[in-house]
Parts: sequence; structure tokens; C-alpha cells
Amino acid sequence: MKIIKSILTKNPCYTAGRKITVKGLMLHSVGCAQPSAKVFVNMWNSPSYGAACVHGFIDGNDGTIYQTLPWNHRGWHCGSGRNGSGNNTHIGVEMCEPATIRYTGGSTFTCSNLADARACARRTYNAAVELFAYLCKEYSLNPMKDGVILSHAEGNARGIATNHGDPEHLWRGLALPYTMNTFRKAVKLKMEGKTGTVQEPAKADTGQKTDTQKPATKKYYRVRKSWGDAASQLRAFESLELAKKRADQSKGYKVYDSNGKQVYPKTETTSTTKKKSVTALAKEVIAGKWGVGEDRKKRLTAAGYDYAAVQKKVNEMLK
Repeated sequence: MKIIKSILTKNPCYTAGRKITVKGLMLHSVGCAQPSAKVFVNMWNSPSYGAACVHGFIDGNDGTIYQTLPWNHRGWHCGSGRNGSGNNTHIGVEMCEPATIRYTGGSTFTCSNLADARACARRTYNAAVELFAYLCKEYSLNPMKDGVILSHAEGNARGIATNHGDPEHLWRGLALPYTMNTFRKAVKLKMEGKTGTVQEPAKADTGQKTDTQKPATKKYYRVRKSWGDAASQLRAFESLELAKKRADQSKGYKVYDSNGKQVYPKTETTSTTKKKSVTALAKEVIAGKWGVGEDRKKRLTAAGYDYAAVQKKVNEMLK
């Protein structure tokens, strides 16, 4: 297990300086196609990023863990529910997600390379098992005790977190045999010095583009700086009014529907919208904000940009 300390000393959550008595651990996934933990670390380490703060990110490329808050620091990772907030009791850790998925609405996504996506999810799952085993030992927690290890979705069901479906939606959508029950058992085995094995899907994927989930029955409104900047997403709401209120709390944020259309605040016509420079777009592409491969080409073209020019600039900047 590799842990890199990258404490978000500029984030308002860190500077607030509140501590907790650790009673549990909550597992999240980031909710956008960004496998690099460094992207989130760099973005969230700012005085202006007052939307959220977690204790750690798990990189999807190599499984490295980036610790972003002291473990006993009160994070802003799960919001609250009818019974209070898990922020007061639980450490929160985010798993980064594969670059080859694209959200189409709510927790529904498509995947252009299932084999790569599964490998990414497998890395973050295994790293999370190691980290949670370490933290359970550190804070004398029983991983099998009710309420100790939770997902964000389970936290919501208990009334201590907002209405999210992570991380189970990712595992389910990639047809992986992981659940929170298998996760808790794997943590317990790790603490005992054993290795828990879970049978993988019988058939390997060929890499062709596939819909990995049936359309979700719920539609969500996403609060982001821009539709292409998935890593900036604060929350996803079923209620448009709640999404508007959340956007109003953070300067520069907007509300988008499941199709990527900005619904708040109302925009001017496309012809009057200021276009970004090729250099600015290239920087966003390098940061992972426009996806990869054919997905990147389609998104840039749909937004009215010259894909070839942007890709040429990316290649120049990466030399």
C-alpha cells in the first residue's frame, strides 16, 4: 500500500480545523470519468473550493492513495440526512473512476473499453480494502459491525448522507462481483493477514462500446463549473430547485440536466457564447476534462471546436 500525504491545507474544510472521534469509514467514488487522483488534489486545494473535502483519493491508474486530510479531521464528504451527518463520525475516501466511461444520466453510463474500466475499478477496490484494513486497526474498528464501514449509498439509506448511489453503481455497471458485503469481508480478511478472492466475470470484454447499465429511472441535475469539467462536480440532485440552491452557494457553478444542457442560470444563445482558446482547451484535455479517444472527439466537435487543432496543441504541449 502506497500512501502519499497531500493534505489540502488551503481548502476551507482543513482550515476550519474541526476534529472527530472516528467511529467508521465511508467509501465513495468520484462520479466522473477521471482516474487521476492528482487532478482532484490540485483542484480541491484552494481557498475557493468550499464545496467538499475528503480524507483521501485512490488513484485509478496505479492504486496510489493520496491522503488529503488528517484522518481525525472532520471532512465534508457525505452531506447530511434525516438522522444527521456521517461527516461527524466517518472518514471519507473517494475512489477515482475509469477514463473509458461516460455518464449519460444519473448513475447510468456507457463504456468504450470494459476490460480497461474493470482493471481500473479492480485497482481502486483492492487499494481501498488495504486502506480500510489499516484504518480499522488504527482506530480499533470492527469492519463487520453494523454501521462501521458504509458506502455513500448506505449512508443515505441510514439518513446520514445525501442521496447518492456510489460506489455500488460503478461495480454493478461494470458487471463486477463486488458489493459492500464482499468489501467488508475482504477488509476483515486483510486485517487477519489473509486474502479474500472474488470470482471475476466469466467472459472478458472485447473492448467494443457497450451500454453497461439499463437506463436509470431517476433523472439528476448536476452542479458543475461546466458540463465538460466533470471533475468539478459538487453534487447531483433529483430536485432542480435544490440543485439551483447548491449552485448559488459556489461562485462559477451551473446546473446541467442529464443531457448536458445548462438549465441554470439561463444561457444566451450559442452564437453569443464566448469560445475557449485552443490552448485553454488543450490544457483541459490534458487534465482529463474532455474524456479520451473517440469520446473526446465527439464532445469537442459537439461543443463547436476543431478537434484536430485541439489535439495538435495537446501533442505539442506534451512533447
